Amino acid sequence: MGKVNLEINGRKYALGCDDGEEERLTRLGQKLDARVRTLADQFGQIGDVRLLVMAGITMTDEMEEMRENLEGKAETATADIRRDSEDALAAAQKSEITAADALADAARRIEKLAEKLQG
Repeated sequence: MGKVNLEINGRKYALGCDDGEEERLTRLGQKLDARVRTLADQFGQIGDVRLLVMAGITMTDEMEEMRENLEGKAETATADIRRDSEDALAAAQKSEITAADALADAARRIEKLAEKLQG
């Protein structure tokens, strides 16, 4: 089990983590510390708990906006793919009809030639 010592807003926190996750936890702690310090600069030292709650809420809000943005992009991409697929299917069907018509025309010509040759 790994251990990491974080400093958030001047206070030290010792946290455990899975082995190999120490670097990631340290990096996340640094991001949280930066957010808490930004809030402390804006609102003053209004208490660690309040600052941590505000940091958590603002970070969660950003994640929610990113999720909604990604969902919107996924829906747009899905609609684009569906439209492209329908267009490709329509083009393929048109090509199939054109090819069938050309084949039927060729068959008629062959039949006429065969009749001339027999007649």
